[in-house]
Amino acid sequence: MTLSDAQLAELIDNYAEFIIDGMDMDTLVTFAFDSLVAEFNKYSESELLSEIEELYDEDTLNDLLESVTM
Repeated sequence: MTLSDAQLAELIDNYAEFIIDGMDMDTLVTFAFDSLVAEFNKYSESELLSEIEELYDEDTLNDLLESVTM
């Protein structure tokens, strides 16, 4: 069977929704955490710092930095 690009995209969306529907809240939170950590591990230090500051603010960045440097 060969799916069109649109069919494949829809299958992927449906499969992801199926998996998520089968998760309880603790499993979903763990999955989200693990996914974020895996993505952030691909960043350089400067990319991570920039993202935190751009998405939140300098105070948040400073608070997070302080939590790991004290």
